[in-house]
Amino acid sequence: MADEDQKAFQERLDRIARLFTGIAVHAEASSRTRCPYRDRRDRCTALFRCRNQIVADAEGDLLTCGHDGNFDYRTAWESHPRARQRASAKISAIKEEAASRRREQAGEEPRA
Repeated sequence: MADEDQKAFQERLDRIARLFTGIAVHAEASSRTRCPYRDRRDRCTALFRCRNQIVADAEGDLLTCGHDGNFDYRTAWESHPRARQRASAKISAIKEEAASRRREQAGEEPRA
């Protein structure tokens, strides 16, 4: 390859590298707040359950992404989000029952 051709080729490669660098920097910044399964119409494309999914139609087939970008979405991925909700509710009930028993033992008035 001639020197002129090599120089032109290198300039093209450098231009392409600058373009892709900009794309990669934007994608990395976006990945910190935007769920990768959220499409441009805010629909959820994940093939698993996520606590941020919102049912958008009567049949329950269309899911939208409900997170606002102000948290780390990666903690939202769960295989059984409803099981987590049930467990959380059960734990809260157990804590309240234990607190009630402690209040009764201490002679305090029960809370409503």
